[in-house]
Amino acid sequence: MKRVVALLILVGLSAAVVGLYLHGQPADAEASPSAAAASSQPQHQGSGASRGGGRSAGAAPVAVTVQVVQQQTVPITAASVGYVEAPNVVVLRARTDGIVLQQNVSEGQQVKAGDVLFKLDDTAAQAVVAKDEAAVSKDQAVLDSAQKDLARDTTLLKDQSGTQQATDQQTATVKSAQAALQMDQAQLKSDQLTLSYMTITAPIAGRVGQISTAVGNVVRAADTSVGGLLTITQMSALEVAYAVPERDIDKYRAASTGQTAAAVKVSTPDDTAPRATAALSFIDSSVDQTSGTVTVKAQVTDGGDRLWPGQYVNVVTQLGAYQNATTVPLVAVQQGPSGTYVFAVEANNTVKEVPVTVKATTPSLAVLDGTAGLNPGDKVVTEGQLRLADGSSVSTNDAQTASATPGAPATAGGKHKAAGDSSAAASSAPASASAQS
Repeated sequence: MKRVVALLILVGLSAAVVGLYLHGQPADAEASPSAAAASSQPQHQGSGASRGGGRSAGAAPVAVTVQVVQQQTVPITAASVGYVEAPNVVVLRARTDGIVLQQNVSEGQQVKAGDVLFKLDDTAAQAVVAKDEAAVSKDQAVLDSAQKDLARDTTLLKDQSGTQQATDQQTATVKSAQAALQMDQAQLKSDQLTLSYMTITAPIAGRVGQISTAVGNVVRAADTSVGGLLTITQMSALEVAYAVPERDIDKYRAASTGQTAAAVKVSTPDDTAPRATAALSFIDSSVDQTSGTVTVKAQVTDGGDRLWPGQYVNVVTQLGAYQNATTVPLVAVQQGPSGTYVFAVEANNTVKEVPVTVKATTPSLAVLDGTAGLNPGDKVVTEGQLRLADGSSVSTNDAQTASATPGAPATAGGKHKAAGDSSAAASSAPASASAQS
């Protein structure tokens, strides 16, 4: 009986478990689709928003920066590295031996031609000159006596009171006295010249360099030291010498044959503006075969006091100019498979790809060969070209431009006010400065 009861209890428990299982399974099955639908709904809405944003961005105009096409005169220049030369440098040496008794010059002093710099001990030289003067006086007296004797002998010969032999002998005596006088006079001049060497003067005007002697030192004419007693460097009318490639020699020759000499601007690497101006004055007569260059010189006309002989400088020579040239900012020119082009902004705020041919460039401008469909006042894109295609819609920010003509701003195309693009305005300023230099 107990076994039957236990069996019934087990059967009842099994039925209860099975019922609980069957009762919970339909509830889970109904909840699963609704949860899946709820979880999938946000994902669908996010994807749709993303696609809509992409379509909206593609239709919006591209923000670009533009500048104006100009017509102006652009200088043709060539840059080189040169050095400053003095027109005259003198190494002063003693022309005779002597002891320095007086020094009237100091290092770095500006002297004029003829200024006394040193005086040497001239006691011995003066004594020699005095001796020569005495010898000349003696010879002159002997000559005077001989000439008087010759005059008497000539008179006696005319009166037939003297002989021809006596007259001839006296003539020879006069000539001998004249020769002796000339020899002593020549010696006197030589010794006077030696005496003049005891006073050392400046042969040119200029600046004195290092002095290698002092009072009490013995100087010698045989001294061959590099610096001698001192050097004098002429500081006015300085020159700038520089080498140019032989391929450019025709341009320099053409520039030197004009009515006015080609202008040259001189500056140092740290200068923001030229410190001196010069004029092309010399082209060497041959090409250096080792380097393939020709030496050119320009004479400094203004600002020479800011230069120093031997100083290395940057030189920019103006070889001509492109008159009434059509120019665009250099950054506007793009390179494509078929050549160079620019994006020009149309009246309806779309861009057109315009092919151009660049004839020359400056650090900030491109000089176009012909108008190539561009006119002064047209706008070209200078920033944002990578996002453009032919016909793209754009919104523009104008960047103010500057002329490449030295000394004057460009007026062609007018001035354009910058509209919130500070980077474009900042980039245009250095370009203008480079073109003007």
